Amino acid sequence: MGRYLVPMAMVAAMVAFAVAALTAGVTPYQPQLWASVVPLAVLGGVIPMIFAVNIRVVPVFSRRSWPDEGWLRAQVALAIAGAWTVYAGYVAGWEALVLAGSVLALAGGIVFMANLARLFRREPEPRPVPPLPYPEHAAVDAVATRFMRLAGIYLLVGLTVGVVTAVWRPGVGRWDLVWAHTMLIGLMLSMVAGVCYHVLARWTGRRWRSIAAIRLHFALVALGLPVMLVALAVDQTALFAVAGPVEAAAIGLFLVNLAPALVGVRLPVFVAATALGIVPATFVFASVGAGLDSIVHAQGAAYHACLAAGGADCRLDFDPSAALTPQLIGALVALGLLALVPVAVKKAFPRKEAHVACKPREPA
Repeated sequence: MGRYLVPMAMVAAMVAFAVAALTAGVTPYQPQLWASVVPLAVLGGVIPMIFAVNIRVVPVFSRRSWPDEGWLRAQVALAIAGAWTVYAGYVAGWEALVLAGSVLALAGGIVFMANLARLFRREPEPRPVPPLPYPEHAAVDAVATRFMRLAGIYLLVGLTVGVVTAVWRPGVGRWDLVWAHTMLIGLMLSMVAGVCYHVLARWTGRRWRSIAAIRLHFALVALGLPVMLVALAVDQTALFAVAGPVEAAAIGLFLVNLAPALVGVRLPVFVAATALGIVPATFVFASVGAGLDSIVHAQGAAYHACLAAGGADCRLDFDPSAALTPQLIGALVALGLLALVPVAVKKAFPRKEAHVACKPREPA
């Protein structure tokens, strides 16, 4: 496997996330751009990231090697090309581009599944598999595999919905939400669950709190999400009111399952420490966001003032000179100080390293 394929896919995903976030920032003044934000984040961010993780992780656990690197490049290239084509189509208002990008993305998903099928048709190689952290973990691995298979199914379902709705929009239902829930809950969260259940106990050496709770998590997802998608497709609020809490319970149970494997502490301590630890960072990031919002608001106010004055050349531009508002500068300074806190703590409270005295070797 090429050494640059996985890093390039991850970089492409980060670029897509950044552009999607910037586009979302101007949607209050250009509402038509909102339709491009989520597709770019999902198709250009989430999917290439999932592809990269699978390219790296699946051969390790399966003891098999990818049969053809060219097809791996093809799946990543199709996903990225499809995402940006869909984005360009929504920005330009060209439905043909949206359809073309959706077809490319679906082709990338099909190649991804075909690559997995070809991989598992090969015989395992005589090399060590990552050992079980404890014998009962084999049951957890089985559930993790089911989650990853479920994610693959929802990948193809979601991409197919994207192609169909680009050609024909049904008169009933919220098919934009059907697509979003399929890709974000069905694909992304199922894949995240599968990877976490496979690797976290191996990395941390800690046991899962309950294998039964992990099985219950899968059952809630497998039962709740299809009902939710049907409720959105036929626009049945009562049905959604049943499926929504089931999916919320599944996500909550996933977080409860992760706590002991990540930090090895009791759940109340985990919740309290997490809440206390994220308060400073949350405040700083919220301040950064508010500072950026003040820039966008100022540019929007100037744009609307130009329109009100009957200007003929009114544009919504980002002026770099307007970026250094006091609010944003203060937030960035706070962010820098927050990043220095761990360094200051290490300097103030250095860890004492154990030194083992070695006796001189006696002459024979």
